[in-house]
Amino acid sequence: MQIITLKSDSPETVVFLLKNAMDREKRILMDTIRITKEKIDTLAKSLGVDIDKLMMDKIEHTESNEMQLIELEGEIEILKHLEDELKALETVEICE
Repeated sequence: MQIITLKSDSPETVVFLLKNAMDREKRILMDTIRITKEKIDTLAKSLGVDIDKLMMDKIEHTESNEMQLIELEGEIEILKHLEDELKALETVEICE
């Protein structure tokens, strides 16, 4: 883990602002993750596909489902990215 140092004339204010910003970003990420999971579940159910099989490329893409499967795969990739961002943010520790 690396340490980042910030200099400020009012460190108490900066620490307060940083903590609030991090908490707000975590809430936004968690809410976005929830929404994305709901969208993935809805798409998977409407297509009748197993997400694990889809990600292992074991679901046949046809003319009728191609665009929906691409959308579902995209949402899954977005979810992974959001979860990675949240994990990275949760490792940040503000030392006073």
